[in-house]
Amino acid sequence: MSKKPQSRRTGGALATTGEDPGKYAIAGTKIEALEIYRVPSVHPSGSGPWADEADKVSWLDAPTGLPCIMRRGEDGALSGFVGVGPSHPLFGFGEDALPHDPPIEVHGGIDYAEPCDEEGQPEVSVCHVHDRRGVWARDPATATAVAALPAQLWWFGFSCNHSYDLVPGSRHREALSAENGRVYRDETYVAREITGMAAQLHAIAEGRDPSSSIRGDRPARGLDAYDPRNAS
Repeated sequence: MSKKPQSRRTGGALATTGEDPGKYAIAGTKIEALEIYRVPSVHPSGSGPWADEADKVSWLDAPTGLPCIMRRGEDGALSGFVGVGPSHPLFGFGEDALPHDPPIEVHGGIDYAEPCDEEGQPEVSVCHVHDRRGVWARDPATATAVAALPAQLWWFGFSCNHSYDLVPGSRHREALSAENGRVYRDETYVAREITGMAAQLHAIAEGRDPSSSIRGDRPARGLDAYDPRNAS
C-alpha cells in the first residue's frame, strides 16, 4: 500500500511528498528517494521537459554513501548538491577556496558551499534528512545509512542557470533558446552531474585524483571550451 501524501503550506504554496517517496524513476533507473517534493511556487509554467519533474528529490548515492539533493530554484532551473561530513578534507571550504589542480568538474563549476540549512523548510532547504525530520526508507539498510550520517554536513552545489542554459523562469525563453542554443538541463542530466560530483568528492576523501571519476561531457560556454575555473 502506497504511502498517503503529506502536505504543508510554505509561503502560500502547497508542497507534497507524492504517493511513494521510496522510489523515483530518474536517469534510466529508480532511486530510493528520501524526499520528493512538488512545489507549485517554483515549478515552471507551460509545457516543457519539466512538466513531470519533481522540484526537490533527496537520496543517498549508492556507490559513495554521500547524501544528494536535486532542487529547483525560484527561476525554475534545477541545481544539485552533495554533502560531506567533518572528516572530509574539504569540509568547511568555501567555493572560492576549493583546489583547482585538479578542479572538481561539474556543470558550471561549484557555486555553493554551505553548512546544512537547519532552519529552512524541508521542501526547499539544502539539508539532509535526520532525526528532526524523520527518516522514511523502504530499505532498512538505507534507513540505517541515513541515521548514521554525521550530524553536521557541508554541502557543495552547482546551478543550471548559466548563460548557456535555458532557464524556464526567464522571459522569452523560447526565442533565447533558439537564438543562443541554450539547453534546459533536465533531471536526468542534473542527477548525472550530482552523482559525478559525489564520485569526485569521494575520491578526494580517499586521496585519489578526482578527475578519474568524471563522467560525461561538460557543456561549452558560448564559443569557448568549458573550464570550471572560469565558470560563471
